[in-house]
Amino acid sequence: MLEEIGLPYNVHPINIGKNEQFDPEYLKISPNNKIPAIVDGSLTLFESGAILTYLAEKSGKLLAPSDPRATRRWNG
Repeated sequence: MLEEIGLPYNVHPINIGKNEQFDPEYLKISPNNKIPAIVDGSLTLFESGAILTYLAEKSGKLLAPSDPRATRRWNG
């Protein structure tokens, strides 16, 4: 999604085969050892849905309006 919305980012791979999701440094970011996780300034997020929603709201892209009628033509 970061590629699609054009925000800069750095990738830090987590090797679950080596249990890196349990490393103390990673647990500071994702205390429940969830992958993926992101850090944006002082904000940390984990869980894909939360990350995608945050990025959509931050960028104003790839998110439908809160009023679904705003995107439809209604005959009435």
